[in-house]
Amino acid sequence: MYVESDKIEHIIAVAASFDWTWTEGDLPLLSEALGWRGVLHRTNATTTLRTDLVAAQSQVYWRAWDKGGVRHMIMVVTDKIDSNDVPAMERLLDDFRSLVVRFSAVLGSPHCSQQGPGSSVRWDRANLVVRLFVADGYINLHLVNPAYQEWLDTPEEFEVYE
Repeated sequence: MYVESDKIEHIIAVAASFDWTWTEGDLPLLSEALGWRGVLHRTNATTTLRTDLVAAQSQVYWRAWDKGGVRHMIMVVTDKIDSNDVPAMERLLDDFRSLVVRFSAVLGSPHCSQQGPGSSVRWDRANLVVRLFVADGYINLHLVNPAYQEWLDTPEEFEVYE
């Protein structure tokens, strides 16, 4: 398994300093700032961007929010491992912990964290929420619109998506 820690940390550093509007207008500016190759596919609800990551899937998914703007950008930042392969899973969790240390150097202390096979860490900032977590044999990274995260964190307010 290969983790491009420097590139992933660069994504976080750029995202943390980016002037987010959480609209489609962010796509070309963010792609340019990160050196990404641009839009691969676009629908009404999702835009797929090509990244410069070699490990994992080299795509980022930008999802629209029906309340306006964009919900989040989601990406997988490692190659897939067999979750039943204990040594491989231990290496994945070590890589996860290493990324947490690197992200914390850029973003500060996490808002919350959970350890174990389903490890997750979240950093809340005024312009961006960063969620890093382990799921399905991958390390996943979500860059989240703070308004969308607030909506998710207030269960009495959100509706069920179909």
